[in-house]
Amino acid sequence: MIGSVLSTGVAGIQTGLANAEQAGQKIAEANIPEKPVNVEEALSDLTSAQNQVQASAKVVEAGSQTIGSIVDIKV
Repeated sequence: MIGSVLSTGVAGIQTGLANAEQAGQKIAEANIPEKPVNVEEALSDLTSAQNQVQASAKVVEAGSQTIGSIVDIKV
């Protein structure tokens, strides 16, 4: 069960990083006249990706602390 929590957290981090990369690419392309970009939307996407990574990191941290507690109890 804990492994599942850690896997979910890591998957969330990976997804958030991928979303951040996509948002960053959109922002980088904002200066290209042939590619109209909604910068406000891209910045919002970047913020959402940041929040996703932070929340997923907290999931991983909680799972890791739980594993540590279980090990402490068994020892």
